[in-house]
Amino acid sequence: MCPSPARRRSHRSEPKPTTAMAATHPTTPAPHVLVVPFPAQGHMIPLLDLVGLLASRGLRLTVVATPATAPLLAPLLAAARPDGAVRALVLPFPSHPVLPTGVEMAKHAPPTLFPALIDAFAGLRGPLRSWVRARSDGPDRVVAILSDFFCGWTQPLAVELGVLRIAFSPSGVYGAAVLQSLFRRMPRREDENDDESPISFPDLPGAPAYPWRQMTLMYRTYKDGDEVCEAVRRNLLWNLESTSFVSNTFRRLEERYLAAPLADMGFRKVRAVGPLAPAADAAVNRGGETAVSAADLCAWLDKFADGSVVYISFGSMAVLQPPHAAALASALERTEVAFVWAAGPTAPLPEGFEERAAAGGRGMVC
Repeated sequence: MCPSPARRRSHRSEPKPTTAMAATHPTTPAPHVLVVPFPAQGHMIPLLDLVGLLASRGLRLTVVATPATAPLLAPLLAAARPDGAVRALVLPFPSHPVLPTGVEMAKHAPPTLFPALIDAFAGLRGPLRSWVRARSDGPDRVVAILSDFFCGWTQPLAVELGVLRIAFSPSGVYGAAVLQSLFRRMPRREDENDDESPISFPDLPGAPAYPWRQMTLMYRTYKDGDEVCEAVRRNLLWNLESTSFVSNTFRRLEERYLAAPLADMGFRKVRAVGPLAPAADAAVNRGGETAVSAADLCAWLDKFADGSVVYISFGSMAVLQPPHAAALASALERTEVAFVWAAGPTAPLPEGFEERAAAGGRGMVC
């Protein structure tokens, strides 16, 4: 649920930035973009992939990080060309009355603290304003802000600075539109005790509806007047004022959501820039140790026809319950479909499932 802070926001400290440069600027500087990823691996890594692509096309980019997220930038900075196309701006994580000391990333916080993480990260607005303004008359003048859609506070920041702001969705148009629809329309269930009460999304193609229990925890626990909850809502609504969206998706996957402007995306232009991924020959650690190397996984996939392997992942924050894991494992075994299941170390897999999948040669759990 959304926690209420024990003290007012004015008690926050405003950290001062330090900048790590990959190299010096070229003589004639290219346009300079400030990039603000949200501190969650599933949000940050695809945005860093996009940063690499933009740098390869001639832009200069400064990526905001904190001490906890800075290591995720290491592969990108190591691969940066000598012209200093990519730099890291490392800021101390803002203090927040709800977050325990040391919690700076989603993977370090339970789902109940996710709203507070969004609110806390907005504390970088002041330091970033000062940092950008200090460079407004020089070669490092920022011309645009590219930021995660959980960093909606960068929209009023962009207005203050007189620059464009482009919102980034790490996992497609549909998911972002559904979340923003909830906080834009604030639909409620007819019976407060009925978890099956349908919640509809009338402004999305097909007008889908889902039971209340399937709404995000962040919305189900929303409380009117709660400071953290209201901050989360403001962050999402600010996205609707952005110049445009870029989304980690592609037309064959989400054509119906890209064909025309959506109310839940502020009727803004949405550019499909996915699927974002590292270069095929990249051999870098992208956020943590893996059970299977990228080279070994690619070699295994090459044994199968294109389009014949099912990829399964629920993200790093979702907690799969044992009955659900058992049902999915049973379906995979019965259908004998080839699959890659990014289960992670904590997934409650049925006993012997991983060994049977490997022995049959048609399944890989990693």
